[in-house]
Amino acid sequence: MTAHKQGYLFGKSISSKLPTTLLAGTFDLALFSPSWDHRCESFTACEDLFIDTSLVLNFTLRDDFGHQLRHERNIYDFLERHSRTTVPIVGDAIDLQQMWKTIWGEAQKVARQKAKGLRILVDLSTCPRYYSLGLIAGVIKCGMTPSVTVFYAEARYPDDLQPLPLDRPFTVGQWRAVAVPFLLGMPDPLKKKHFVVSIGFEGLKTARVLTKEDPDRISILLPDPGTRPGYAEEAWNRNSETVEQFRVPESQIVRAAAADAIAAWKNLNSNASERPAGESSFYLCCGTKPHALGFALRALSLSFPTVLYNLPERHSFMDTYPNGVYWKYEIRDLTFPEGA
Repeated sequence: MTAHKQGYLFGKSISSKLPTTLLAGTFDLALFSPSWDHRCESFTACEDLFIDTSLVLNFTLRDDFGHQLRHERNIYDFLERHSRTTVPIVGDAIDLQQMWKTIWGEAQKVARQKAKGLRILVDLSTCPRYYSLGLIAGVIKCGMTPSVTVFYAEARYPDDLQPLPLDRPFTVGQWRAVAVPFLLGMPDPLKKKHFVVSIGFEGLKTARVLTKEDPDRISILLPDPGTRPGYAEEAWNRNSETVEQFRVPESQIVRAAAADAIAAWKNLNSNASERPAGESSFYLCCGTKPHALGFALRALSLSFPTVLYNLPERHSFMDTYPNGVYWKYEIRDLTFPEGA
């Protein structure tokens, strides 16, 4: 377990080989994202989990093997038994404005119906970072919740992709860096730009985004240790040219377990590289979803960094399964009274 407190936020992480030991009880609001990625239905093993209102993202892009349709059916079957109200949100995953408008509108609707702060669950496993981080940041910044529970299933990727010299094909086309809702920060165009980059397996796209953004300085968040042997080395090798190009010193390389969001947040704080007096700070999410959550928590605590989501031209099919390790991150707003 990892625990960390910064400013008005406290967080802790715990992992298990059984999702049923992590998720139980009743939540007022939950966000789920069916996908061709088999991790999306991991939470359906939790028979002691109940939800008042479930938001389900039904993306229109499908895989050719029927995985997403089957996962949607399984998730809706579970929610029919475990959720009082289920709200399908249908659209294109990359239509950020319309999808986010609907997600946030539904969250506000639930908040207006409750006399006290909401208890919220977000399944981070397959949800695009723009929506998951935006909802988490929004409910915290707007004082809608005393606590958010985030669930994450680690991934096992196809073994036949290991030898590829180029990026693992999670996305198609070039990325465009877009600020996440409620994590816009306070960028100043008159200051230099400092980017903290979580690195992963799409090093070429990361390099192209950085070339376009033209930062004056970068720091690295490295997924070390990884979720399997060789994981950290692969991430490093796929991004080594960027590290060399920007002459990133060892002092500006932060290491945190690939799947531990709270460890990422904690280690970013221990090795603080921001210089707000002379630089605008940007957190660029190119690595794991838990590391992106670590960025969001640090940005909420500091208020001035901007968290950037890489919007692809299209998401790409990859036959991904859970590897048998599951995480729960509990995030608490300490300004709420104890027991709220």
